[in-house]
Amino acid sequence: MNKKYIKWAVIALVSILIIVLIFLIYQNIFAGNKNSRNKDIDNYKIVNNELNAVEDKIKELEQVKSVDIHKNRNSKIIKIVVVLKEDVSFDTIKTLANQSIANFSEENREYYDFEFYVDSENTESEVYPKIGYKFKSNSEFSW
Repeated sequence: MNKKYIKWAVIALVSILIIVLIFLIYQNIFAGNKNSRNKDIDNYKIVNNELNAVEDKIKELEQVKSVDIHKNRNSKIIKIVVVLKEDVSFDTIKTLANQSIANFSEENREYYDFEFYVDSENTESEVYPKIGYKFKSNSEFSW
């Protein structure tokens, strides 16, 4: 009976060690990567004035039907979705996208990445939809 007890004690101890090892590996490999991307995100607040100014700048274009700006609390990506009533030249949209994000503080422009989605209500559009992306260290959108 003692041998049986020792055998189960060894199995239990090895199982606990394996669980602890798996937990440590997970913490070092997976959990560490998750936090590094959003490090210091609390130091870069997006305020309503910035969002409103961006929206107002985009709405200066008559053909804009709607503007939605999405910023998840734990994400370094700000998504701007624009729907046009009718097509406008793509160069106009590229200029507008770069001008609109100038309404974010310089610190926020250098911390966040931006995505600019443009679609048109014109179902026959040969220009839209388009997506622009601006990495935090770039000065302009890439399309």
